[in-house]
Amino acid sequence: MQRSNRTSAYRGKDATNPWLFTKKTVWMQRVSDAVKAGAAAFLQGSTRLEKVPFLVQKFSARYPTNLTSRNDLSTRKRGKTVQRWIGYYDGSDHVNWCLFVWPGEDFERSSDAWQDLKSQRVRHTGYELVRITKSGAKAPVLTWRYQKQRFEEIHDEIVQVIRQRHDARLEQIIHSLHRSPGFAGVRQQVKKLWQIVRAEWKRTRSKSEECPAIPPNIGYVRRLPDVGMLWSELMQSTTKKGANDGDDTSQTKSRKAGNPAVRVQSVSGRTPEKT
Repeated sequence: MQRSNRTSAYRGKDATNPWLFTKKTVWMQRVSDAVKAGAAAFLQGSTRLEKVPFLVQKFSARYPTNLTSRNDLSTRKRGKTVQRWIGYYDGSDHVNWCLFVWPGEDFERSSDAWQDLKSQRVRHTGYELVRITKSGAKAPVLTWRYQKQRFEEIHDEIVQVIRQRHDARLEQIIHSLHRSPGFAGVRQQVKKLWQIVRAEWKRTRSKSEECPAIPPNIGYVRRLPDVGMLWSELMQSTTKKGANDGDDTSQTKSRKAGNPAVRVQSVSGRTPEKT
């Protein structure tokens, strides 16, 4: 697996062999980069790993995709549309991806179900990309945070396990929250959840019962290096793993079951991703 000091390993790669991120936090950071860079709209979905090059080639046939920084800028200056496709492989048989577009004079919005970034949010595994106001900041900051529903689920589970005295489960929740990706929005929410732990424990439990240890803070996400590999390398890696694990039969059954090769998320963001 390649670890690069560059922050755009996915750019400049041939559409027949795209780069795939293998660390979720890094992928989330690059998605945020694309939105910060002024992307106007996006598509989001999941695709079977073996079908990824066909999908990227399909997108690239319409508009230039994943150009190098220099070529991307020069193409936009000429009034042409450019795109960035950012894929994340999490070890399952699917790749989660986002396609971002910078419309030019040749852009046709009706050709796809584009979601406008002014009104729609990128979402993934219970997180969403939003702009929040931070103390001392001159303008809202773009960051990831838990979606409202997910935050409320965690809140309710904390209250429930404390009241039902499932202290081992509470310790697991605290540990899991401490390992959350340390984006600014997530950190704010984790601090609130830890406050809920303390308040509910004090309200529900006796003074003789000691609350499980809560970490003093959650770490910041610094600028992370790219972590991932080319599609061809990933295919070789998964093929070897499948052969060693005896997965060939189960993979064949999955194909016969008619699993969709591509799933594109709806505007509501509720279409389930394969994660």
